[in-house]
Amino acid sequence: MVEHDDFAGLLRDFRGRLSPQAAGVAVCDSSQRRAHGLRREELAERAGVSTEHVRRLEQRRRHPSRQVVDALARALLLTQEEHEQLCSAAGYAAPGSRGGHVPRSITPAAHRMLERLTDVPVAVCDAAWTVLAGNEVWRSYDCGANADAERDCNIAWRIFTDAPTTVARSPQSMTAFKESLVVDLRAAWRRYDDPYVHSLIRDLNLASVEFAQLWHQSDRAQRDVDRLCAEHPDGGHDELERDTLIVDGDLRVVVFTRPVDSTAGASGAYARSA
Repeated sequence: MVEHDDFAGLLRDFRGRLSPQAAGVAVCDSSQRRAHGLRREELAERAGVSTEHVRRLEQRRRHPSRQVVDALARALLLTQEEHEQLCSAAGYAAPGSRGGHVPRSITPAAHRMLERLTDVPVAVCDAAWTVLAGNEVWRSYDCGANADAERDCNIAWRIFTDAPTTVARSPQSMTAFKESLVVDLRAAWRRYDDPYVHSLIRDLNLASVEFAQLWHQSDRAQRDVDRLCAEHPDGGHDELERDTLIVDGDLRVVVFTRPVDSTAGASGAYARSA
């Protein structure tokens, strides 16, 4: 099995490995062929796509749909393990391994944390980082994720499309957070056959060059402490650290607390004054 997770390189390697004879492609004069494997046009014909589409995929200029990945796997006569590898490199779940929709119901455990952690900002997100609920302190910060539209409530969408926000991070913290978001989104993509997640990933690839680049990297991310600065609802700024707890229902409980070495913001408190 080819040992890398870059879709474009993987596709080129699989194409170069498959001989025309094994693929049942008629070769009039084999002495005129410059390579052992299939030509792009031969693969394209077998997969039912255009030669230009294959070229763009191999040049990392286009992201494949799940249907195209499956068609290419069939055309390349891949084994199940190789098909799974190709799907993984494209950011898709292995064939037959995905569940249904991403769970979005607030579980009792998540609800208890929202009720009991009342002096710090707390939000509950699904596996695709869409905010489902937040406590009163979270809502008071008005970070922009309280919008009515579902896409505007997705933290990854807001981060990668530079949506207006009252939260700031250092370049290092922002880089690490973006990497972790992409890794989590890829994991959700693999676990769930959810149209919303499919469309979110597709639109992020189109809207953000940075996201598209990270999407095609490996499943590794910096997991440093996420420190940020948020505008306090009563004026000034709060320096906060984010911790994310995964609870039953595949939910993320996101908790923001002030670092021990932080100086208090203008108001010196998280919650609104009475």
